Amino acid sequence: MISSGLYRSVSSCSGRTSSTWLLKKVLASLMVFGALASITVGGTFALLTSQESDARSAVASGTLTFSDTANASTCFSYGGPSSPGNVNTSCAALITSSTLNYPGTPAVVPVTIANNGSLDAASLSVYMPSCTLAATPGAPSPGGANPCAANGAQFYLQETTSTGTPTTCWFPSAVGACSFAASSLQVFAANVNTTSSALSLGVGPAHGQTRYFKIGLQLPANASNSLQGEAAVFGLTWHLST
Repeated sequence: MISSGLYRSVSSCSGRTSSTWLLKKVLASLMVFGALASITVGGTFALLTSQESDARSAVASGTLTFSDTANASTCFSYGGPSSPGNVNTSCAALITSSTLNYPGTPAVVPVTIANNGSLDAASLSVYMPSCTLAATPGAPSPGGANPCAANGAQFYLQETTSTGTPTTCWFPSAVGACSFAASSLQVFAANVNTTSSALSLGVGPAHGQTRYFKIGLQLPANASNSLQGEAAVFGLTWHLST
């Protein structure tokens, strides 16, 4: 007789309790999860963009230009032939040789500096590039002395109102009205002759504004005959900067 205790029961290989059925269930669940994941992930990587454009802009530079009026002649900084284009070396003479005739008799020339650009000027300056000796046209017998040298011609630079009232004597430096000083042309020409050594005339003019000056020149009242028939040839260079 064989005892039943020697046997163990074996589960059926089919039905919901079978390992095959469980494997199929797991695989089906993974397929569903994968399908859902593909939909979800695809949505996460959708491309979202945004864009706008500003209007076209231009960067423009202003202008710093001015005019110089003397002896009823006006020239403009941008009107000259030299380079760069905003430099003019062809303005009319302030004082001609025929203006100065007698010792002690001054020649005074009004000069108007007008800022006709679009920018304000931070500073105005002036210098005298050179002062050289020349014979007065028509002089039969020059005396031989040099009016550009010591004890020669006398010079001043006066600022005024638009009506000619003195405000500042820039050279020789003084309060109010200028007066002639001995050897002043020689001193100015020797010391104020380049851009770096130019005489500062302060701030301005602002754009659309004007400043007024008077340039005075004379031979000293006690000039000797050695100055007869001699001329001082010079020019002034006005410089405007921001």
